[in-house]
Amino acid sequence: MNPIEALLGTAHAARQAGDLAAAIDHQTVAIEMLRGGSNPLALAQALRHRADMLIESDRAGDAEQDCAQALWFYAQVPDAPPLDIANAVRCAATQAEAVGDVAGAILLWREARTRYAALTDLFEAMTGSAANPGVAEATARIEALGGE
Repeated sequence: MNPIEALLGTAHAARQAGDLAAAIDHQTVAIEMLRGGSNPLALAQALRHRADMLIESDRAGDAEQDCAQALWFYAQVPDAPPLDIANAVRCAATQAEAVGDVAGAILLWREARTRYAALTDLFEAMTGSAANPGVAEATARIEALGGE
């Protein structure tokens, strides 16, 4: 296992254990190492996960840059996995919602819903169910925010 994978694994374990501060610290070191490399997908995913951690630790304002950068890096890779992109849009929607940007959150949740809807076959293959949890979550969040 290379040092970046080890750091990401340690960050994941810390997050699972509820130690978000340690998880964010390890994720940050891994991100800095990834910035020196040539794997934009790994960097985008690491940024998205750190944004999720920041949001979970009530630091949603600090997550805005990570969300934007993750989406930018995904956009640079023509064959980026559609589920990863949908998850990054979901993260940005969650961040916008957490900082009180209702209009921005609704727009992002709508985009996430559209992206998740395009992945219904993938969800069915993964879960064995025709239900699409991404669409369900996005729709619920849009409605809770007063959107349609």
